[in-house]
Amino acid sequence: MSFLAPYTNAMRLGQGFNSYTQEICIENAVVIEPAKRPRTSVEKRPSSLLVDSRPLKPHTSPRPHSETSVTLNHQPSNESLVSNGAASDAGSHGDLKPKAIPDLTVGTNATPLTTTSVPPAEATPPHKNIVQIVTYSSRMVDNVADIVEALNISSSASIKYGTIKGAGSSSIVNENKVNQSDLNYIVTVKVTNETSPIADKFIFNPIPELENSKFTEVFGDCFISGFTEGGEFNAIVSIKVSDKSKISAVKAAAEAEIAIAAAPGLSVGTKDSFDRHKSDVWDDTEITISVTWAGGGDLKPADEKWDLKTVVDVAARFPHLVQTCAQRTSAILTRYTSLRSFNEADARNAPDDKFKILDYELCSLYTQDLFNAFLAYKNIRTELSEMLKSPEQYREREPSSDIPDPIHLNSKEMNEATQMARKAMVQIKDITKALITEPSLADLDEKGQQRLVPYMWPGELRNRLPVRHHGQTIREQADLVRRDTNYALLTGPELAKIGAWARNEDLEFSPLVGDHLPIQRSWVDGKSSDTLFCTLDTAPSSSHLDALTKLRVHAHENRSINSLGIFGLQTRSKRCHGHVSAIGYSTASDENVPPRNDGVHHTAGKASKNQRFWSEPLADLKRSKAVKVRMEYSHGSGCLAALIVLDAYGQEITSWKQYGQAKVSIPAGLKSVEQEPPDQSGNWSLIGFWGHADSIVINSVGAIWRKA
Repeated sequence: MSFLAPYTNAMRLGQGFNSYTQEICIENAVVIEPAKRPRTSVEKRPSSLLVDSRPLKPHTSPRPHSETSVTLNHQPSNESLVSNGAASDAGSHGDLKPKAIPDLTVGTNATPLTTTSVPPAEATPPHKNIVQIVTYSSRMVDNVADIVEALNISSSASIKYGTIKGAGSSSIVNENKVNQSDLNYIVTVKVTNETSPIADKFIFNPIPELENSKFTEVFGDCFISGFTEGGEFNAIVSIKVSDKSKISAVKAAAEAEIAIAAAPGLSVGTKDSFDRHKSDVWDDTEITISVTWAGGGDLKPADEKWDLKTVVDVAARFPHLVQTCAQRTSAILTRYTSLRSFNEADARNAPDDKFKILDYELCSLYTQDLFNAFLAYKNIRTELSEMLKSPEQYREREPSSDIPDPIHLNSKEMNEATQMARKAMVQIKDITKALITEPSLADLDEKGQQRLVPYMWPGELRNRLPVRHHGQTIREQADLVRRDTNYALLTGPELAKIGAWARNEDLEFSPLVGDHLPIQRSWVDGKSSDTLFCTLDTAPSSSHLDALTKLRVHAHENRSINSLGIFGLQTRSKRCHGHVSAIGYSTASDENVPPRNDGVHHTAGKASKNQRFWSEPLADLKRSKAVKVRMEYSHGSGCLAALIVLDAYGQEITSWKQYGQAKVSIPAGLKSVEQEPPDQSGNWSLIGFWGHADSIVINSVGAIWRKA
């Protein structure tokens, strides 16, 4: 059995290796006889080779393994490109130690991401045709642990060193940026060039005086039998969005931008559809791009910055660049038990003194859990440090049955919490260290039960920590742990309205879209009113939520005379004509009850009696699953111009559009916001809506999703 490990300069053929810690062991653990290559007669050799019999080497770049990190700050400003230092000097040929390029910070005004002039792949033809195995991947990641898995980095080594290290380099992942960002993506290209066998025979080389019980400690559990040659390109893209209502739009634009084409020059996905709106989408966003590569030489001109388009262009060209500049990327690991000479040597040992090779297969899943806990405690320590620096930005949690002893905002308790986190990190390191010599600790105990860990679950400590006064998620403000996406601060009435529902781990409240509070009307209109609504309130109990089965949108119909027309003004009713006024719905528990005239049983907001102001058709959510909700509004109007519910194919299940069905012109400055479930991996469904409404129309609304 053979498998791979990331290559480092210290690796040698025949060297022992520990696959769990990804550390090298004794040299010459296995003696390797080089493969015999057929000799070429002098008569058949090209004349150019008769002068010098040394093998020709392909052209290589002076910087075969490089690393860079770029931050793009898309905020309104007129700053120009600023470099924090001069470009690093080119390394010597064959030096595989990464060369760091200084961080570049780019500030732009409200313009699209700058395009690059990276030449197409055809402009760099290879010196010769080489058979390659190429793997492209671009996907969204939820946390640092997903990045570690994607890069094939040992979780054990990451716990040991306290950071994520690549092959022979320093930390390759900016953990703080990943944790603080709303969206994270990783783009990887792995290229393996076809190579000839390097060995014909492997001979195990034992140490006669060594105790067989220490075999794994000295020899490891496998040995290096060869190397793969080619190249690897990795880019981690972290996006922080200031306006949280734009996260869905930014996500769609980013995924279209980083889609890797099947061939250079071939457009992928819906990338072109974002060109018109790209400048708006990327406003007030901060993009951090961390790039590492091995092989391929110089991937782009030095004066061109890294942006999303550059990442995709380089990824498409990378296999062609590796044909002319390849290097070792992985070590091929082989089990000792696959060697005839090893089994012959072990057969000569006494029955009670066989070579003891530890089996680390059970450790993989267990170590991933340890690594997740380690990262959680590491983040808690960072948060506690911020609390000590700026305690005025936080508030203490209120004691409850779930959290009887919240941590208070004083130096003593903050330092005690820091020590608790540090102690847990040390305990996790000790467990990881113990697994190296006793991997059976990852297995169940004698009673078939999971072994207890000495440290506290990180969530228990996090739930006791103070929370920020602003910028929290809806779940944080309900005294729960942080979620992946930060939403705007809720008002006291909003939190009181949905606080109990927000504590449900299977519910996700999307942020409100529209004017969160109704616009104050003039003295002619009278006082404005504000009603908070949540469609979940019709559920029989907080522990039982029925699925939505029917959905219909109502719009406001103005039937009154515009009394302000003589002054060139409009009444509130006139201004709101055709805007969304109510959301009608039915649940599974209503199936045996006759519906109203509009086909539903409940309404949030003010329903219209005129069926011309009902959305069509009546949405049957038992037949079509709703996966996206689109809202359109003009800022400052206090109204929603459109509410559209879509299925997985982008087809409208039901919709109301003021500028279409109400026969009015499209409002000026119309904004469109799409809301989706928090992730596509879970089986999420639309369960309801919440928001603000006044006596005429709905002012703002957000979708509520439930995980099955």
